[in-house]
Amino acid sequence: MGSTTHQETDATENVDGRERLTDYPAWLYVVVVLGAALRLAGLGAEDYWLDEITSLQYVLSRSLGEVIVELPLVDRHPPLYYALLDGWVGLLGTGEASVRLLSAGFGIASLPLLYALGKRLYDEQVGVLAAGLLAVSGMHLQQSQNARMYSLLVLAALASMYWLVRLREAPDRRAATGYLLSTVVLGYTHVFGLFVVAAQNGYLLTSRLGPDRDWPVPLRRWLGLQVGVGIAVLPYLAVLSRQVLALGDGGGVALGWIPDPTVSRLVFAIGQYLHPRNPMLGLAAVVLVGVFAAAGRTRAPLHRENTALLAWWLLVPLLVPFALSYLVAPLFVARYTIAALPALLLLVAAEIRRLGAVEFRYIGVALLVGAAVAGLPGYYGQPQNGEWEAATGLVAGNASQDDLVVVSDRAANDTFAFYYDGAAPVRGVQEDANDSTINETIRGHDTVWLVFSRMDPTQESQFTRLLDREGYDVRTTREFNAVDVRQYVRNGTAD
Repeated sequence: MGSTTHQETDATENVDGRERLTDYPAWLYVVVVLGAALRLAGLGAEDYWLDEITSLQYVLSRSLGEVIVELPLVDRHPPLYYALLDGWVGLLGTGEASVRLLSAGFGIASLPLLYALGKRLYDEQVGVLAAGLLAVSGMHLQQSQNARMYSLLVLAALASMYWLVRLREAPDRRAATGYLLSTVVLGYTHVFGLFVVAAQNGYLLTSRLGPDRDWPVPLRRWLGLQVGVGIAVLPYLAVLSRQVLALGDGGGVALGWIPDPTVSRLVFAIGQYLHPRNPMLGLAAVVLVGVFAAAGRTRAPLHRENTALLAWWLLVPLLVPFALSYLVAPLFVARYTIAALPALLLLVAAEIRRLGAVEFRYIGVALLVGAAVAGLPGYYGQPQNGEWEAATGLVAGNASQDDLVVVSDRAANDTFAFYYDGAAPVRGVQEDANDSTINETIRGHDTVWLVFSRMDPTQESQFTRLLDREGYDVRTTREFNAVDVRQYVRNGTAD
């Protein structure tokens, strides 16, 4: 970190080290208000999807102690988010808007923190631009409205990196404490948070081997902090080691749904950061900004130390799980890598800032913002999750206690059961169930309600042929977003 940037940072601080509200640029307030509005808009409009139901089931069926101690043994994620959600639900209940407000709060808090980090690394303009890009990032917006731990993961990664930069400037007790606490939070939020810590250590090591041959942070202080983080996270690391060994043996905790890694999935993850539904558009915007940066004739000097830090931060959370997906088991999911998103935004913001021609700066900003904003009408204007409340309402309002509700697979059954309050009994049947299993399930019921979500066409045909062979006719068919409901009535049964 150059002394000029640090002096500029200190110039706006009071004698107690705190900035006044009037010291922040006006555009930062615009960014935070915009980001907050986007993350709060329609927060409760969508029904819960499966992973959100899982989050709620975990905390509603366990005490806080069980969430902290027992849950890591049955779930692949660390317990911190679930522990926070447990207290949050206890205060605000289980409504969609109130539950998701926790994630939205983490997402909103990330905006000024990214600004603060960008300002310390470069200047105010880079900080504001990076925060503005995060405000409209499709993936960050999506995860800020999702009752999962990914917006907390971004916030914790930002905090850890911010305090690392503070350690570079002045390795005092305050910076060390901030780094230690934020990095422990990072480790207990998501296993991919550990890749951010690995990136930090990679950066420090390569800095020592670089031309200056100096440690960005005094080695003894850094090693002490890493030992402290390791001791604090050790209980989870012990559980994680068992999960990794199980993966190597072909087992593990609920990872079978992750597809095999491909280079296209790795590359398109970058595009998904801006536009999850159209990663090609997001990727094209990032590539074009890179082309402008490379082709620019008059540019500000490159800050190699900061570029190295951001490169490590971006690449390790992407490349390491991608490699492990080949060596151990498929692990690579774009949203799991979201901790690398701030690094990408800081890199592109810094490159835009370095462009000598103002016109190219505006074009670069327009490309990135345009790619992200292009996905917003579809995100807010179309249903994103399954319409489970409407589907369960249809069944509950029309099915009698003598009817049977068959839900096509165990995962859909969990979501259906959360919203359903009808009289008819519910049975879950796996999509690959054989004829005898289905026959045994529907035996003794003249009316069967079949509820399925994204069922494979072959499996759907199997259900339909079997019910037809057993003398059932379709009386009602309703299609909701990602959920279909059919009422089958046995021939000869009165309405």
